[in-house]
Amino acid sequence: MKKINLFVATLLMSNGIFGQNEGDTLSVDVSTVEVVKQATTLASESLRIVTVLSKDDIATMPVQSVNDLLDYLPGVDVRTRGANGVLADLSMRGGTFDQVIVLLNGVNVTDPQTGHQNLDIPIDISVVDRIEILQGTSMNVFGLSAFSGAINIITGTRAENSVDVGLVGGSDGYLAPHIGVSAQTEKLTTTASVSHNQSSGYIDNTDYDFTNAFLHMAYRDSTMGTISFQFGGQIKKFGANSFYSIKYPNQFENDNTVLSSLQWRKSFGRNELSSTAFYRAHYQEFQLFRDNINAPAWYGNHNYHISQVYGGNVKYAMYSNVGKTTFGVELRDERIVSNVLGDELSAPKRVPMTASEDSIFFLYEKNRVNVNCFGEQTFVLGKFTASLGFSGNYNSMFQTNMCWGTNVGYRITPSVRIYANANSALRLPTFTDMYYKSATQLANPNLRPETSKTFEIGTQLRTNSLSGRLSGYYRIGSDIIDWARTEQEEVWHSMNIDNVNACGTEVSLQYQWNAIIKCVGASYAFCTLNKKSGEWISKYALDYLRNTLTLSLNHCIYKKFGANWQYSWRDRVGSYVGTNGVVRENKPFSLLDVQGYWNNETTKVFVEVSNVFNTLYYDYGGVEQPRRQIRVGLNVHFTR
Repeated sequence: MKKINLFVATLLMSNGIFGQNEGDTLSVDVSTVEVVKQATTLASESLRIVTVLSKDDIATMPVQSVNDLLDYLPGVDVRTRGANGVLADLSMRGGTFDQVIVLLNGVNVTDPQTGHQNLDIPIDISVVDRIEILQGTSMNVFGLSAFSGAINIITGTRAENSVDVGLVGGSDGYLAPHIGVSAQTEKLTTTASVSHNQSSGYIDNTDYDFTNAFLHMAYRDSTMGTISFQFGGQIKKFGANSFYSIKYPNQFENDNTVLSSLQWRKSFGRNELSSTAFYRAHYQEFQLFRDNINAPAWYGNHNYHISQVYGGNVKYAMYSNVGKTTFGVELRDERIVSNVLGDELSAPKRVPMTASEDSIFFLYEKNRVNVNCFGEQTFVLGKFTASLGFSGNYNSMFQTNMCWGTNVGYRITPSVRIYANANSALRLPTFTDMYYKSATQLANPNLRPETSKTFEIGTQLRTNSLSGRLSGYYRIGSDIIDWARTEQEEVWHSMNIDNVNACGTEVSLQYQWNAIIKCVGASYAFCTLNKKSGEWISKYALDYLRNTLTLSLNHCIYKKFGANWQYSWRDRVGSYVGTNGVVRENKPFSLLDVQGYWNNETTKVFVEVSNVFNTLYYDYGGVEQPRRQIRVGLNVHFTR
């Protein structure tokens, strides 16, 4: 009982990881970046293409959440349940939502309970300075679970004294005010923001209400080095109409998230030493029957979970005439206490934040410790770059595993380069994969980790006005974890479904034109999996985007008036079971979003229309997504 009360206090004051190095700069074009240290390219990063959305790009997009923003990127599949970022699963290149890690300012905020919660990040889109997306993997760079990709959301890089205030309102009772403050002194940069988002819902039981608060500080001193700190919290409640089971549409969820990190970095000539500490906590209440309305006799208590992740790492880097040497170690402790997930407790513990008269107790818990040792050597030989890396992992539940990576690149001209990569990866089962049980799901505590080997070749073009890339990949996946069932069953089972291999290609092209047609872009991604489901209906692993086409246009209308158009066509493989029990195949659909705006140096007024065609579509089979929605907004930026 005391431990649980201590956790509730920790939700209010906590500490936290794994940071992107403060002071790193970016050489940016519209679509890709290379991470560089002072003007010296890090060879290991120059061998990977990282798609980047800058703050200016984000400002013109007809979206109001990070989740919706990511959905326009080639090879990225954001499967939403509900509107405006309430709940979404992030996957890449035909992978599942548990196979992508999410970082906030370089801090790994991936949730060990389930990937459904990886995008529960306590920030508003208005404070995002840029988003970096890497498709593919390397455990020696990102650690565990970067199976098919990684996304890094970056804030707090603006060196100015400013205040940002905004208000957006629209269809279905949508209301989203926000305020952000940035302050800069000689050594200290501070960014803070508070935002709220609410809606009455686009159909029955899709109402929501959530609030974010976030603080990011960075102190730079020639003697002490760089010290950065971030802290954030999110409180979110939402109706979850059929979100996890079409059979029971009156679901409800209450989620609270706290995360923080503290990092120190110092350079000593050609040497660099950094250390980080991190903490993340997530509280979830899930109601299969909202407020117990029409709950059957067999339904007991709602599901309650508290997951916590904490630990730290130390990393050393040495720069030499031939390249860069990096090695380090990270400790990550993951634990959960629940009335559903884990091994049985010796004595029940009362669930916090519930009424004292309710007889609701945690009955289970689980704890696992992960130690990851990693190293990488990069080489620069004229126009050639290459890297070799390894990652040795020990987990208290799954013992020892090794991963490796090798990358080669060649710069043909200053504007064109080619590359080839081969990397392996490992993902541990989540606590939900191993222990969840309900009226519709039954987990397997004997699951094995899933592993992969990914091979990729590609080329990149970058000039002042034109940027593009073309890549092809093949991923060999072993012991892939999925939830599956036969057509005759009603219960989903978690299982290792042997090998699932992915093959695909991605191409994108973007052109900066003139003052009238500011930017035109197009991208296409193709992916196919060669594992057939047989008698099994796959809930996740064999349900993926096969074809995705995205077109964009940003243009001036008259003086300070402009418009941004985003069109996407999506063709999803797989099937789902409808409300009548009939298995239905996914069908392709098209979406068009548009934003018209007026802006000057301080003020932006805009009107957005999403789903202009009023298309009825599903990201998850049977879970209806919003039809046409209209939003009107005002953003004001004060500086001094």
